Amino acid sequence: MSFTDQHYRWVVVLYSLVIQAVSVGVLVYCFALFSLPWIDEFAASRRDVMITISVYQIGMGVLSPLVGRAMDRFDMRFMVLGGAFFLTIGLYVVQFATALWQIWLVYATILPLSTALMGTLAAQTLIAKWFVTERGLAMGISAMGTNVGGIIFPLLVAGMLVDIGWRDTLVYLAIGCFMVVAPLTWVVLKRSPPLIELNTGAGAGTAHQREWTTREILTTSLFWLPFLSLAPLNMGFGALQFNLGVFARDVGASDESAAILIAVSAVGMVMGKLFCGSMGDRLDHRYIYWLANAVMMIALCLMLMVETFTGLLVATLFMGLAGGGILPMMGVIFSARFGAASFGRVMGFVMLNVMFGALAPVIAGWVYDVTGSYDLTFWGLLVITVPAMVAMIRLPQPATDP
Repeated sequence: MSFTDQHYRWVVVLYSLVIQAVSVGVLVYCFALFSLPWIDEFAASRRDVMITISVYQIGMGVLSPLVGRAMDRFDMRFMVLGGAFFLTIGLYVVQFATALWQIWLVYATILPLSTALMGTLAAQTLIAKWFVTERGLAMGISAMGTNVGGIIFPLLVAGMLVDIGWRDTLVYLAIGCFMVVAPLTWVVLKRSPPLIELNTGAGAGTAHQREWTTREILTTSLFWLPFLSLAPLNMGFGALQFNLGVFARDVGASDESAAILIAVSAVGMVMGKLFCGSMGDRLDHRYIYWLANAVMMIALCLMLMVETFTGLLVATLFMGLAGGGILPMMGVIFSARFGAASFGRVMGFVMLNVMFGALAPVIAGWVYDVTGSYDLTFWGLLVITVPAMVAMIRLPQPATDP
């Protein structure tokens, strides 16, 4: 890699931070805020509103393997621009909804495609192809973008919802997102990652550049053991993060205070991502995984006891610390074992893991509608976390250094 590339790759990291801040900040972190007016306007149950984020995550999981494979073959610039286009169209269309099922439809189709093309999958694929050394740190910094968006957009949207309502808020978000992402993408992604160029040169055939077939990926424990073990952590995060708005109502706080909870979770996730990303270059990946799960278990235990907004803030911080480790952990674990040449394809399958997280908010909402409490959900998550932590003892070590 040339001296110029050594510097430019950090520009790519900052760019990947921005596109995640926009895509995840708007669609994931702001969901807890939009869910409150949707509950009121459509007279919907908590379970029904949580179906919205679940079909979104399921749609993203289904599309990610196809998009990930395409990212190993085609120009990333046009793929990300496509994502920005679909995000703009999706947000604009949602504001015309007159029934909740119409929002489900957009969240199940247009918006998952947008996130698959310009979200975490795109960002981590870019990092894997630009970095061999310091990849864990780069992925940790890049993944902070979701939390930068999780701080900026919820605070912005909370005020807009009060002043202009949820429909007009979506229109302004649609226009603003495209104006930020499109020009930046056109400029930054004009340069091709040097690691892609090596695929046809002397570097081809090394462990880092090996191309894995779909069959090879889906028939090895290198994939399935971490994939399944990460599911409980993803579910715990989903059950807590997407219900922050209703948790705030349950302890007597105002709807606007949900933005504070989202910001606190985002700050915790920044800390978790920096730790897991930087330590991913230094520590056994199993230790990082076990620590993240232990912190999530603390968050779940605190949620079983929460009665005040202050207690909810503390539990939210722990949830953020644990949840922040998910994306960089996925990046370092799978890139260290599969290399860069097939990283898009591998991560496309890894993103199916979000479908586990997609179930958790709906289950949590359904449990609350039936029992009047989330306790059964929290206990269930604690129980399934333990065998997953035990199973990770058998995680195979990378054949080569990441």
